Amino acid sequence: MLDICQRDAQANKIDTGEIVRELEPLFQEYGYREHEEGEPMKILLLTDAGVGDFINCSPAIREVRRTYPQAYITLVVYARSRDMAIACPYVDQLLVNARRCSWFNPIELLSWDISFAKKLLPMHYDVCFNFANYGSSFLLSYLCGAAHRFGYAPENFTCAGPFPYSVVAVFLNHRVPYEKRGTHSVFYYLSLMEKIIGREAKDAHPEVWFLANEKEHWQKRLGEIAPRANWMAVVPGGTDERRHWPVENYQELLGRILEVEHGQEIRFLILGGPADQKDGAWLVEHLPEHAAWNLAGTVNYRESVAALSCCSCYIGNDTGTLHAAAALHLPVLTPNCYPADLPMRSTSVPATYYPYGVPAVMVLPGHALEECRASEDAWGCAQDHKTHCIRQISPALMLQGYRLLKEKMNAGERDTTFLYEAEGAIASGKSIVVQSLSSLVFSE
Repeated sequence: MLDICQRDAQANKIDTGEIVRELEPLFQEYGYREHEEGEPMKILLLTDAGVGDFINCSPAIREVRRTYPQAYITLVVYARSRDMAIACPYVDQLLVNARRCSWFNPIELLSWDISFAKKLLPMHYDVCFNFANYGSSFLLSYLCGAAHRFGYAPENFTCAGPFPYSVVAVFLNHRVPYEKRGTHSVFYYLSLMEKIIGREAKDAHPEVWFLANEKEHWQKRLGEIAPRANWMAVVPGGTDERRHWPVENYQELLGRILEVEHGQEIRFLILGGPADQKDGAWLVEHLPEHAAWNLAGTVNYRESVAALSCCSCYIGNDTGTLHAAAALHLPVLTPNCYPADLPMRSTSVPATYYPYGVPAVMVLPGHALEECRASEDAWGCAQDHKTHCIRQISPALMLQGYRLLKEKMNAGERDTTFLYEAEGAIASGKSIVVQSLSSLVFSE
């Protein structure tokens, strides 16, 4: 394999057909195309995405174990999902693909996959399920020697990354037609398994996992700080800046929630990574004394989610922790950067990554700012390097979202509602629009 990589690097191109022609006889010769007698079925699951996607892939992982209860299952995850994946009860082995190479350089990706495949080759996998839609995943599924390699066929499917589907499709020997079952990303992953096994899964709700006693640990700690408090999780951070609602707005919103809920003891648990520590500390400083505890950047992701499980709701940006909250059946209030006046497609983020199966209110900017008016970005706002369209969402509108969320909870509703301001005929020139996700007609 190293010889192939060196030749391709010198030529500065990848010949996927040549890779198959040279390696296939070797895989045949060394028994990779036959099941090892006396061994359990060995299954490899490739999930190459962020934490939110990994959480939304959990129903598919659960379905693999349900379908193959006696198999030995290896799960490969991206580095950010490691902490959560450690506690996954459905797999026997966890490997982390750190991918220390350029995402945009096919030659570097090929070299990295060859290096990582060395960890997988000794297992002689019978089956590999590609739950990632990256060409590098298809490449890795072949290089690891798996006899049966499943992934989506090219119809109505886009292969992300520098490898076009036409280049990497040769690495799959079982191409599954993609049939949409709902717009949420849980169905992107789950539908692959459902198509293979010929039936729908009984349960599509995502899961999160902890190590033994982690939830009890946080219940005890929060109880020691405020025994009778209603703790609400607050997540003011995230990855790209366009999803960041200004921290000053969070401070005003949380202060108003304290006023609205003056009859009960409310505490805010601030969660996030190391990059969110500063905003968390700022909120603690600018909220009433003892109103908030900043955990951002002080615990790993799994421990953060264990603490989240002790809260009554999620208030925060669109992050992986939002999907963890939904997996924990927590109500969600979130500002989203997708402008309400842009066409909503079935692939747009609010339609694909909404909080699954819980009462949720997603507050949107009323309109796209000038730089984003022609945007076809899945996030709507195309300015991923700065806080942009989302700035238009006011704390007053978010407070209305909070009140609406409480109404949905009291009514037992478990769906997502959009809330935004639109131009209206009233004196202020604005009107409030409340729209359910289920009522949308998508613009394709």
